Amino acid sequence: MASKHWPEGAICSGCFVKACETYGVCAGCGVDRMLPGISPTGDRLCTDCAGGLGDYICTRCGQEAWRHYAGICGRCVLTDRLTAALTDNTGTGTGSIRPELQPLFDSIRAMTRPRSGILWLSRPHVPAILQALATGRVPLTHDGLSTLTPWRSVVYIRDLLIACETLPPIDRYLFLFEQWLPRWLDTIDDPEHRKLLHRFATWHLLRNLRTAAQTQPIGHYRNQGARTQLRTAAAFLTDLATRGHTLQHCTQTDLDRWFATTNSTAKLGLRAFLRWAIDHHALPRLALPPVVTGHSPPISNHQRIDLIRRIHTDPTIAPIDRVIGLLILLYAQPLPRIVRLTLADITHHGNQVLIRLGDPPVPVPEPFAGHITTYIASRPNLATATNPDSQLLFPGRRAGQPIHPTSIRLRLHNLGIPNLNARTRAIRELLLQAPAPVVATMLNYTPHGAERIAAQAGSTWKTYAAGDHTRRPTPPHQP
Repeated sequence: MASKHWPEGAICSGCFVKACETYGVCAGCGVDRMLPGISPTGDRLCTDCAGGLGDYICTRCGQEAWRHYAGICGRCVLTDRLTAALTDNTGTGTGSIRPELQPLFDSIRAMTRPRSGILWLSRPHVPAILQALATGRVPLTHDGLSTLTPWRSVVYIRDLLIACETLPPIDRYLFLFEQWLPRWLDTIDDPEHRKLLHRFATWHLLRNLRTAAQTQPIGHYRNQGARTQLRTAAAFLTDLATRGHTLQHCTQTDLDRWFATTNSTAKLGLRAFLRWAIDHHALPRLALPPVVTGHSPPISNHQRIDLIRRIHTDPTIAPIDRVIGLLILLYAQPLPRIVRLTLADITHHGNQVLIRLGDPPVPVPEPFAGHITTYIASRPNLATATNPDSQLLFPGRRAGQPIHPTSIRLRLHNLGIPNLNARTRAIRELLLQAPAPVVATMLNYTPHGAERIAAQAGSTWKTYAAGDHTRRPTPPHQP
């Protein structure tokens, strides 16, 4: 629906706000200011050079910007609403913003697109969370935040507070699992089942997650994998109970029937619980049926090359999708590793672009190097308070966090790029061109895994004898 009429015609609200949030040097007068106009040649113009676009000077601060209402710009409106949400106006309060929350105030107020902050604060639960922290009703700690709801908004604010250094950093997904676990256990009706699952979660799953978090972030997939194991174990215990059995009295027949009638995800999810139960004498020492997982075959190399060509030539593909697709199709990178890449991993050596996936950095050939350079100049999710100075190559919508792997999977699906199948083909082709140890170190694969994939691909590198295989000239014939 049109919200504004300019000399060119009607303009919708989204395009109007985007035009009013565009700044730079005017192509007409050369002045650095707001550039809502577009010349016939596509250059950006200020309101004076474009003509007829109206007045956008804020009546309060005097800045040229999108005006939210009554001649007041969006930044002033955002400042007012943020001040109201973060000020302690209780009877015992100071009537000002807590010093600990001042960095949060400054970060949100300085966002490039204040309209996004206004829309965020318009949600009724967001000011309520901020007020709970501002008035001290909830301690400004990770545990204090965990008492608030809804949890998604709380997680978002927690990430902002960590980015502002108001709260100490934590492993995000480990903390989410620790907060989810007691709520989930409360949903288990059978007290014996709940007690057993609590032991399994505490002494096996949580211990493994905390150990892993000491060396690197556990990530989304480990968090979800732990939850899947618990849900599968609960389903297995419920299935036994419907047949009048407990885990202590589970028979081989019960176990075989479960593995014969459930899917591969449930089979894999249950094995860790069964092993733990056997080791801790909660389950008789039964034989665990083998789990055969079927992997779909990799795409052909011809399909891979066609996908690379389309990523390079299709103008409708976004820059971020080009780079992610190329990291999979050229360098066989898994999604958890892709999202951890930073700007520091992209380097230049003369005219050559290098990307650090392992050691040493891998050269990026043209024209793909140009796609990476173009993407870096226009990275998304930098216009709000979440990631304005992010060094992540793929910044997400949450402070300090990269784009979620599930979002990447959806992007790849919409582009028709099969993630696992394409990555499998890419690593096989690379291992047919170079020895497995060389490929493993450059692409950050384990040597054992690279050797196994190379054998599956039919590589013959490891059968070569060591030493110099340069052809030597034949000595002259001696009479």
